[in-house]
Amino acid sequence: MADKAPVAVVIPTYNRGSAVVSVLGKVLACDPQPAEIWVHIDQNDGALERHLMERFPGVHILTSAGRLGPGGGRHRCLLACSAPYAVSLDDDSWPVDADFFAIVVRLFLEHRGTAIFSAHVQHRGEPDSLRTDALRRVPNFIGCGHAIRLAAYREVRGYLPVPVSYEIEEADLSLQLFRTEWTIYESGELRVFHDTDLVHHKSAEITSAGITNLALNAFLHYPLLAWGWASVQVAGKVAYCARMGRVSGIAQGVLRIPGACWRNRRFRRPVSLRTLISYLTFRRTDQVFRRKAAARARG
Repeated sequence: MADKAPVAVVIPTYNRGSAVVSVLGKVLACDPQPAEIWVHIDQNDGALERHLMERFPGVHILTSAGRLGPGGGRHRCLLACSAPYAVSLDDDSWPVDADFFAIVVRLFLEHRGTAIFSAHVQHRGEPDSLRTDALRRVPNFIGCGHAIRLAAYREVRGYLPVPVSYEIEEADLSLQLFRTEWTIYESGELRVFHDTDLVHHKSAEITSAGITNLALNAFLHYPLLAWGWASVQVAGKVAYCARMGRVSGIAQGVLRIPGACWRNRRFRRPVSLRTLISYLTFRRTDQVFRRKAAARARG
């Protein structure tokens, strides 16, 4: 076993005891291992905490009585880390390759202006991805599989404690980093397996949260001149959910928008219109690229 890599692993978990135990086992099977592991337990009842302390005595555990969501849990862990870099996983995702953490360190040393390296994430039922040395700048990243430079994270506000964080967790942090000129890359050398089939995305809770959070993210970052565009984005999300048959949760999601914005008003820090246009153009270009790449892959 090689010396430990100067990397922390952060894992937020909520009501998933056996899953996080499996993930920790796979993380510790890597060579080199990470220097630190942090687990945040939402709505802790003590049972999982005791089990982890007995089975993994070297793992650091943070807990909350309330539900902070994955972003809120990651935020607490990232502020507690002493390593210069961290790898963010979910309680059902893990590195595919044993040298994952060695690659993380090398990438950060070679690219000093990069805040995040997003991994290629493979979901349950998808074909195995080919490991490559491809590196491409992207506007966003995937929360369940990425590496982050702690110095960059601590320059910005960071994640918000949103209980169900779809449509805001990664989008919010990506725009914070974009405005401070940190870059995000997607690396073909970093592969993460996410043990889910994404069926839960159809739930009313996620539909509702996605609509509310999309509006909240715009409220936090968009200047007043762009609020019309934010309304178009929210309307588009509502239309998409209706088209996909995810009707339950739409009304609740729309009705919760004013309250969510009011509760988080102290975090509003709009970017300039020029910065927003640049970011949205970058994101749109990346979406078009991915659609064309997917079409080519289908033949």
